[in-house]
Amino acid sequence: MAKVIKILVERLVNRSSRLKRPSSDARNPFTRLTRCSGQAIIEFTLMFLVFLIIAWIPADFGLGLYTAQLAQNAAREGARIAAADSTLLSGETTCIVPDCTGNIFEETAARISSALLSAATISLNLDPDTGTDCNRMVTVRVSGTYNFFFFQLLHAVGISENLNNTPISRETRMRWEAQAGC
Repeated sequence: MAKVIKILVERLVNRSSRLKRPSSDARNPFTRLTRCSGQAIIEFTLMFLVFLIIAWIPADFGLGLYTAQLAQNAAREGARIAAADSTLLSGETTCIVPDCTGNIFEETAARISSALLSAATISLNLDPDTGTDCNRMVTVRVSGTYNFFFFQLLHAVGISENLNNTPISRETRMRWEAQAGC
């Protein structure tokens, strides 16, 4: 009986050693990474793109507000410089960024991002002399167009309406300090 048990055990051991294959990890260490069918990678990629689009909408809106604030600051700084300039002439003068010359226009243009506010126009206006009231005002206006990036993505999808630009115009008025007799 002991001999029969010994033969059966030997056969079982031999059979299991013949059936035993090397593990897949021993053959290729990267099989653990490639066992998936690829569905998770596709889902992650698609959801990541959707997340980027959803996250870009408020960021793009914030860039629009930031651009408007830059335009306001540029107009305010230009008006400060113009209010203290005693060589101004009455009337309106305009330039388009970046082709601005003159101290007031250069300082105003330096505060505007031409990448965010495309084809910005700077206008400088000094009220005409009315005589006795010492109330001449200088006005600096900065205007341009902000192009939303997200709406350009919608154009790529096939929406043909012109949704991607918003006009921005900011103006500052200050009393001109170089008035005669004031």
